[in-house]
Amino acid sequence: MTRVVASGVEVVMNVRRMIGVAALGAAATSLAFVPGVGAQTDGPAYAGSSSGEALNLSVFGQGLTAGTTLAELAPGTGTAQGSGVAAPFEAGVTSASETDPGSAEETCEGPINEIPGVSINLACSSSQVSMGETSTAAATGRVGTIVLNPVAPILETPLAEVVEGVEGGVDELLAGLEPVLGPIDEGTGLGLEDTLGELFDRLFGGADLATVTLGDTASTTTVDAATVTTSCVAEGARVDVLSVLDAPPLISVIVGQAGSEVVVDRATGTGTPTVNPALVTVEAPTLLDEPITVPVGQTIEIPLPEPFGSSFIRVADGATGTNEDGSTFATANAVSIDLLNGEAFQGGIELELAGCTSVASGAVAAPPTTLVAPSEPILPTTGSNDTNTLALAGVVGLAGLGLALLRRSGASA
Repeated sequence: MTRVVASGVEVVMNVRRMIGVAALGAAATSLAFVPGVGAQTDGPAYAGSSSGEALNLSVFGQGLTAGTTLAELAPGTGTAQGSGVAAPFEAGVTSASETDPGSAEETCEGPINEIPGVSINLACSSSQVSMGETSTAAATGRVGTIVLNPVAPILETPLAEVVEGVEGGVDELLAGLEPVLGPIDEGTGLGLEDTLGELFDRLFGGADLATVTLGDTASTTTVDAATVTTSCVAEGARVDVLSVLDAPPLISVIVGQAGSEVVVDRATGTGTPTVNPALVTVEAPTLLDEPITVPVGQTIEIPLPEPFGSSFIRVADGATGTNEDGSTFATANAVSIDLLNGEAFQGGIELELAGCTSVASGAVAAPPTTLVAPSEPILPTTGSNDTNTLALAGVVGLAGLGLALLRRSGASA
């Protein structure tokens, strides 16, 4: 009988020891599956995106969008797109993604003459994406000189009507330009006949209606362990109105560089936006002693007589702030130029130049959770609905049960 009892005690001891070991093993294994415990494989969420546009043009009802860029990143994905011409057709277009890294080398096309009255000598872009500990998406867009020469509607206007319009508007032109654009050079001897002759020479003597020389546009987004940085730069443009080879343009509008940037600290989620709106300078060598700068946020009018009509230049400001979703934005609004609104020009020429937008966000990483094995069983806290807390309590309970069973089996021995 004693031998049988001893065997029974030994069996009970072994069972307790096995259960205790199994409970400890289950507790250790469960740690790997508790949500929010241990290493964060994906890290906190983030997003960054910048886009830019060198030119949005409308002439005689025809549209043209040129020099566009886009560069954006999010966890596991990246996109870069660049274009020389984006609409109404595509030319010099590139794209890249996390699966197709692209290249920093430009793709170019030209010359391009698909739009009547509009000539483009070159359209280029590049796009590339690199994913890793430091991820980058970058795109560039570049367009060469754009020449606008839609003179047919002007030439179809009866010459008598043109002469009458110019004669009636010259006094208004000279009087209007003085307070708006600055003093007229009295020493030039500019008179009515000279003004009429110059306008007609330019209009009917082979002058280009307008020549637009665009700078490059670039967008870049970079993410590393510390920051999300996204930025756009549009290098600006020069618009020459009624220019000929052997004389200065009647009016030149020089648009400076515009830019936007957002930097997000991933440790705090705080975004810092920066915006640089484009500055604008107007030159009119025939009428002005020196160039003038148009203040940011203002509009000026250049009251040319018929058939040219008034021209307007609007210099937009920039904006920064926080969106409803918590992301930080920076926008450098495009400069708007509305040229030659006379009846003969059927609505004139509208240009939007050098616009940039950047947006970024980053979620704050939760502090790491450290689990210490208890020396005594710990009961779960009551009243909690948090799944992580309940899971951790269950793991701790398993660990405590295992330790208790092992102690009892050792004491019985």
